[in-house]
Amino acid sequence: MVKKTLFGTTSNGESVYKYAITSNVASISVITFGATLQAFCVPSNNGNLDIVLGYDDVLSYETKGNYIGATVGRNANRICDAKFTLNGKEYILNKNNGKNNLHGGNVGFSHRVWEEDEVGENYVVLSIFSKDMEEGFPGNMTAKVKYTLNESCLDIEYFATCDEDTVCNFTNHSYFNLDGAGSNLASENLLKIESDFITEVDSTLIPTGKLLAVKDTPYDFTEFKRIKDGNEKVNCYDVSYCLKNNGKYQPICFAYSKNSNIKMTVCSDQPAVQLYGGAMRERVGKGGIVYKTLDSYCLETQGYIDAVNQPSFPSVILKKGENYYSKTTFKCEIIKV
Repeated sequence: MVKKTLFGTTSNGESVYKYAITSNVASISVITFGATLQAFCVPSNNGNLDIVLGYDDVLSYETKGNYIGATVGRNANRICDAKFTLNGKEYILNKNNGKNNLHGGNVGFSHRVWEEDEVGENYVVLSIFSKDMEEGFPGNMTAKVKYTLNESCLDIEYFATCDEDTVCNFTNHSYFNLDGAGSNLASENLLKIESDFITEVDSTLIPTGKLLAVKDTPYDFTEFKRIKDGNEKVNCYDVSYCLKNNGKYQPICFAYSKNSNIKMTVCSDQPAVQLYGGAMRERVGKGGIVYKTLDSYCLETQGYIDAVNQPSFPSVILKKGENYYSKTTFKCEIIKV
């Protein structure tokens, strides 16, 4: 069942709507500002828990930052020096992360109001139009994101077309805590990632082009390990894992809480997943809960960082007239141990 309500109004006077989708056991809420996952409530051994961070008002999404729950585009992650060359032409992007472009620029997809495209029994499709040279990217692009809830399984599907060759690399930027958002136990969650390598990066988190083996490093999640066990050495995770899926949709990482007994399986056809440790300034979230630094983590399925400038990385170029499609799933279940 899908229920649509007015969530609020932006500072520019745009109406923002919320779509609450419920199944027999779980529920999600999606808002049109940033095509954002505002809530994801799933069964645990202590009743239903909301396992993603979020806010109760539009102003917080506009001003508090960190892309919480948002759909990110046109390009997730960083582009070196905020520029790239495509078909022999150099494109200059907005710099919003030091010298680099991050998550689409100053006003990426994450900070625009999307339109309703379609609503079904257990899904909603939101769409956005991005005009040629918006934030510096070429081509007129139409993008869509579809949120579908089946029992405790959330599918996020991305679609796009463009009238020129362009960069196309989307992700969802939800912050997870399998013990409930704001429980202060996220660092106790166990994590496993189907990856043996990460991308080596410089001081601005731009890849050098080299891949580093994770074995015997704090970044090794080839077997289940508490997130805090690595954080003690690296302070905060902000690292891109090179996945083994070869572009095929399959399980790519797993998270588990011994307290709630929630196991989350993430499936994707994307070649990388960005593990972000949730370092942020303290802020008030849904229901007045105070979110603290390292109290959550992101699993952002996406292309490689700066792939548009790295010929050896899988391409993030969408060709003129072609149809882009990608799917990521977050499947939750209770595992008794």
